[in-house]
Amino acid sequence: MDFIIAKDDRNLQQSLFAITHGLYIVTSARRGRFNGQCVDALMQAGSHPPRIALSMRKTSFTHEIISETGFFIVNVLCKEDVSCQEKIKLFGLKSGRQVNKFKDITVMRGENGAPIIPDALAFFECCVVHNMCVDLGSHTLFIGDVTRAGYKTEGDPLTYCEYRKRLKK
Repeated sequence: MDFIIAKDDRNLQQSLFAITHGLYIVTSARRGRFNGQCVDALMQAGSHPPRIALSMRKTSFTHEIISETGFFIVNVLCKEDVSCQEKIKLFGLKSGRQVNKFKDITVMRGENGAPIIPDALAFFECCVVHNMCVDLGSHTLFIGDVTRAGYKTEGDPLTYCEYRKRLKK
């Protein structure tokens, strides 16, 4: 099989889609206002203490809130959730600066004030470790200590590859 050799941004981005990982909704709250967005650049970064690494574009509204408050929640999407497609469209394609994404969603509040999506497969409440965060140019790599988590025993997490397929529908 022949490779398409990638050197320009568009084709490099296409190559990066081959990296497998999950798709999540990262939520935040500031002065009683909730926000959230789909992210794929997230991974476990440590186990003692439990830590998560989250790369987020600096221009996003969620980045602004996390930078100010120092808290976020990772909500793991369940691929069997029948409303998953709507969540992807809402949290992946709209800006919280223009739309109240939580207007029609009943949520639980985490201990840090950010929303937990009740039909998520799992959630991780995180407190940013500021001295470990890294400026990546267009993005910030936030390192968060997991302070509380919850999970369900049934269901499978949605992967980024499945998300991209659903987005095309």
